[in-house]
Amino acid sequence: MVGDIQYQHLIAWTYSGTSFIVCSITEFSRDVLPKHFKHNNFSSFVRQLNMYGFHKVNKSPRGHRTLAENQIWEFSHSKFLRGRADLLDEIKRKALETDLTRREHNGTDMNSHMTMMQMAQSDMRQQLMQLQNNFNKVVKDLEDTRKEQSVQSEMMKGLMQFMSQNLPTPCKYIQCYYLFG
Repeated sequence: MVGDIQYQHLIAWTYSGTSFIVCSITEFSRDVLPKHFKHNNFSSFVRQLNMYGFHKVNKSPRGHRTLAENQIWEFSHSKFLRGRADLLDEIKRKALETDLTRREHNGTDMNSHMTMMQMAQSDMRQQLMQLQNNFNKVVKDLEDTRKEQSVQSEMMKGLMQFMSQNLPTPCKYIQCYYLFG
């Protein structure tokens, strides 16, 4: 999956080859995960990585939130290295855990879930801002159109008044016929 050229814009090795990155979480979850797993849930993917001893390399400052599409997740494992397929057999699922360790992982699972919720909230916030901007533009366009219509209406009234005062009477009827037909 990491070496698949078709998806290198979504998942790829880092320059050093000691870890891999996942970009555009939404697109990755939609396009890549279903081809390799029975789900398209990114937090489940992260949980699977954790169960096999992978660790997230945290590059973003604590408390720093970015949009899901802008987030880059990096994962590493001492036995998962570019060009070292011979080490893959040494990557094993972690043994059954004690209750304490299981509770700690549930906390990690909650953190993954919380991160996904924060990403979804951030996406919704961005969509809401876009909708608000679109709404404001429509309101402004409507106001501009009303102003233009008002100006045109005043011009027509002035033109009609001018014509009624300055044209001979038969022409007034012809003029009204063509204008209001």
